[in-house]
Amino acid sequence: MFLVGVIFCRARLYGYRLSPVKELCKEGARKSCKAERPHLCYNCFMPLLSPLDNLKNNHEVVICDSELSRQAHKELFHFKDDVYIIAHNESGVFDAVVNIATTCNSAEEACLSRIHLVLGWENILKISAWKAAKPAPGDAFLVLKNAGVSSQELQPFKTADINDMFPWLYYGKRFDVLRKVCHAAKRQLEGHLKSHSIRVDSHLIADDTKRIVASSL
Repeated sequence: MFLVGVIFCRARLYGYRLSPVKELCKEGARKSCKAERPHLCYNCFMPLLSPLDNLKNNHEVVICDSELSRQAHKELFHFKDDVYIIAHNESGVFDAVVNIATTCNSAEEACLSRIHLVLGWENILKISAWKAAKPAPGDAFLVLKNAGVSSQELQPFKTADINDMFPWLYYGKRFDVLRKVCHAAKRQLEGHLKSHSIRVDSHLIADDTKRIVASSL
């Protein structure tokens, strides 16, 4: 389990000032990390973390699936670097979201006021369908049908990869559907949080534009 602000090392790594945890990061984890900012990388620090006792200093967290997502969010919202977590491997995003929910649900006091998700198409479908692995076409179909897409419209994608669906929606200017997918991800996470006071915002990023193209806001 983790929260931003307590996952950094007792050292300066890659030129950034880091906050203390109980043990130093393992050199191998940092060397193998492909993230541009390894001190923000969830996948490097997850093995080192234990359940948190004090969450009072962490009011917001932003979970991103890439450095691109982090930059796109920061350009709009101008948050400080220490609220961002980049979870960029196959199951990293889902694991990070589940661990946030578990940590908040087990906290004796309120741990967060807000959780932001900044994700690409495949990862926002994972959260919307609540699947750790890449969602099957049937999972994506269910999410999209609930967002207003008809069965007839989805027929051409019956045997397609789920990532082929995004260009059709985006370039077809189906932004109403994309917004509803963001709301589906928001509702899924909120439904797994015991506290109804924690606000969840979900944003969808497009790799080619390098910008947020839909949001639950």
